[in-house]
Amino acid sequence: MRSLLVILILGLVAAPVLADVIAVPDEENDIESIQDGIDFAAVGDTVLVYAGVYDSVHFFQTPLGTRSAVCRLKDGVTIRGIDRGDVVIDHTEADYGILCMDVGSTAQVKSLTVIGGVTVGESRSAAGDERDLRAAISCLENATPVFRWVTIEESSTGILCRTNCAPTVEECVIARGGAHGVYCFQNGTNPIVLDHVTIVGNFDHGVKLFGGNAEISNSSITHNHKSGVDSYLATVSVDHCNVYWNDFISGDFENYSGNIGDLTGTDGNISDEPFYCDYVGDVGYDYQVCFTSPNVGGGAGGTDIGADTSGVGVGSCSDCVSLVEETSWGAIKALYR
Repeated sequence: MRSLLVILILGLVAAPVLADVIAVPDEENDIESIQDGIDFAAVGDTVLVYAGVYDSVHFFQTPLGTRSAVCRLKDGVTIRGIDRGDVVIDHTEADYGILCMDVGSTAQVKSLTVIGGVTVGESRSAAGDERDLRAAISCLENATPVFRWVTIEESSTGILCRTNCAPTVEECVIARGGAHGVYCFQNGTNPIVLDHVTIVGNFDHGVKLFGGNAEISNSSITHNHKSGVDSYLATVSVDHCNVYWNDFISGDFENYSGNIGDLTGTDGNISDEPFYCDYVGDVGYDYQVCFTSPNVGGGAGGTDIGADTSGVGVGSCSDCVSLVEETSWGAIKALYR
């Protein structure tokens, strides 16, 4: 009898904990917003978000005071959109789209889009520097979440990274923002990791580092108003990246600035026209590249440079005639009128 009891107890201890899938929306459980789904979820659960625009505003206490966000991540919970293009977080009315504090790598976001509808003027308000106070994704303190297959468009700063924050960002697009693509401010000794990321057409730097650490690989950082990668009192590694035609408004075409020199030609880094399928937005902005782009096969181990938004490789169009240099400044100005 005692042996049977021990076996039963051991069986209960060894029984796996089954993860749940929490649907958003879910009328039965009164779940309307992504934040409702996160609040409902337990460790190991996935919040599966169905097609729609999600713009609810919630308030949180942060190191920068009370800030608003569409949602705040929870440790051990994955947010997954049903489709990258059909699930949209709109933080026009909130400071942040996704807020990250006190979460590890088990907090993950996959397959969705974040927009902010922010103009250049709104990115620098009289009340403060909105590059720090508004962002599509804001990692403010003790956060190492993972972001995969996320598109960020027309926000202020794309990704903000502060105290002890080292997110992993893979296969993501950060485009046409009113400030920096990625802004790290004294994020600590552990690096933010940017791998297979496309950072294009942002009004300030592609990646701005003020103190802290970053590892950038296999990424396409092009056509940003200021330099592609700017580092001040920071440690940054860059390999197998295409950093091209940044800082073109000044005419200096400075791809790297601050305390790092030009890394073109070292560690697999190049500086060549990527030939995006639709840089100027004629058919909805498509940052895949043409089949003969230098980004195709230019990454480490023969992988592609930049984010693959199609799932079949970055090469997805045959027109490799670029009009970028002739039209890009006018196109960028038009985004902020």
